[in-house]
Amino acid sequence: MTASSIEDLLSWLAARKVEDLVVPGYIDRTLNEERPFLNVWNTSVYVVTDEGALRIEDRRAYGRLRLSTTDGLADAEQDLDEVVLNREYGEEFMPVSLEWQFLADGRDFNTLTRAKYAAGPDSRPERGVVDCIELVFDDCCCLFVAPEWDGLSLGSHGAFARWTDYLHEDPEGLRRVVEWMPSS
Repeated sequence: MTASSIEDLLSWLAARKVEDLVVPGYIDRTLNEERPFLNVWNTSVYVVTDEGALRIEDRRAYGRLRLSTTDGLADAEQDLDEVVLNREYGEEFMPVSLEWQFLADGRDFNTLTRAKYAAGPDSRPERGVVDCIELVFDDCCCLFVAPEWDGLSLGSHGAFARWTDYLHEDPEGLRRVVEWMPSS
């Protein structure tokens, strides 16, 4: 996993074909062996591309998002192994695709066309750490991500404004909103 500045990470993503959005999950067989269920572990989301993935996570970022690039989902499975999975009970890693919810416009792949993020006093955009982020693909599909007390909050169009204007308003003006577009 490689950490970089938000600007570098967004440029990296804009140069690739976005194929899927994936959240780690696992098959849970501990409560009812006859009827296992899928449990989503919402501490990270992966923007999967044709050349790796952008990982957006809230763990270890102290109430902020940390973005980084990675080759795949191996780190997500390792995180679940360390914290949740009980393989003795038959629990197994199971990634969950959210493509149908956030990229469902009929394209084979999407391209990042713009982004917006909020950076407060504890954010470190130069290290890939921000308060929240909105990614817009092909000027139509939108993914909003913010850390909340129980994991990541995911949303679509309008979620960024609701988060910054209402849910986490900044009366002292300490947070700045940065709009990003790929350079031509």
